[in-house]
Amino acid sequence: MTTGSCALDRNTARDCGAGVAGNCVRFPHAVNWIRSLLTIALLFVAACSTTRGAEPLTVAAAASLAPILDELGEIYEDETGEAVIFSYGSTGNLAQQIRNGAPFDLFASADALRVDELIEEGLLDEDSRLAFARGVLVLVRAPELRLSLDSVEDLADPLVRDVAIANPRHAPYGMAAAQALLRTGVEVTVLPKLVYGESVRHAGILVQTGNTDAGLIALSIAKSLNLGGQELPQELHDPIQHVVAILSDTPRAEQAARFLEFLSSPEAQAVYEESGLIAGEG
Repeated sequence: MTTGSCALDRNTARDCGAGVAGNCVRFPHAVNWIRSLLTIALLFVAACSTTRGAEPLTVAAAASLAPILDELGEIYEDETGEAVIFSYGSTGNLAQQIRNGAPFDLFASADALRVDELIEEGLLDEDSRLAFARGVLVLVRAPELRLSLDSVEDLADPLVRDVAIANPRHAPYGMAAAQALLRTGVEVTVLPKLVYGESVRHAGILVQTGNTDAGLIALSIAKSLNLGGQELPQELHDPIQHVVAILSDTPRAEQAARFLEFLSSPEAQAVYEESGLIAGEG
């Protein structure tokens, strides 16, 4: 018989009963062994529970906020130890994902109306609604374009072959761009030139890579892509309101509230201004 083992046969039973040294584990030792297993199991359950409680927040956010929220997320995690994950897209598409049950904790929109609609539907917490900034629309051109663009009217120039904007159907900056074309009276000339990006960031990349000659995009995106831009007068489009709110069914409501408070802090407002938003005017 191997030392320290206990085979389940008559000889083993006899040896155990006779107290043969090393043939099997005696009862008190077995109890301690079982207690150790129970302790390990309890520690494992506690560890799993702690891990679930520390899951990072998930924020559905307008693509125009990507360079801003990425920076703020790093600052917040450094200060609090709480991680935040961002899922970027067009405001309209993200709103529909929330309606379809996507497991987000917060929604940072580029359109106050989308947030208010979701509040009315009971999907966002009305008390958490925070208007934190206003967006800025700019006219940008591809680096290779040998033409100065100073106004929306310049997009009618035949040298400008194509113009990128975000899809107005679900992107607030795209809607603002369409309004700017309409209010300057060049929509008929420019409409055939339009190339639609899935988001305002996508539209900016089309210009940056030279796939389009020009674009009407968010100032925050223009800065992040190192595109020089001409800021457009605010009266050319409806206000681009950045509003954030907590989802009604989030299991991390306290974590979400802490991050929401951070988004209204002076530190965050300084980042907004530096990155191309007008802070506090959502």
